[in-house]
Amino acid sequence: MAERQVSLEGVPEPIARAIEIMAQTARKLAANGGPQPRGRVELPVWYLGIEQPLRREDYYDGAD
Repeated sequence: MAERQVSLEGVPEPIARAIEIMAQTARKLAANGGPQPRGRVELPVWYLGIEQPLRREDYYDGAD
């Protein structure tokens, strides 16, 4: 692929730096074959057990 340049003229320095870091990360990912899938993640369980199952209404209390 041909090398490209993007003009960041007028873009504030912190945003331009963030774009530069994103480009570097994308290059590294592409060189390694792309993002690797993650395995299954076990969530922590509270050791005291469950008092009652949560319902949708418990999450959205009063948001009818």
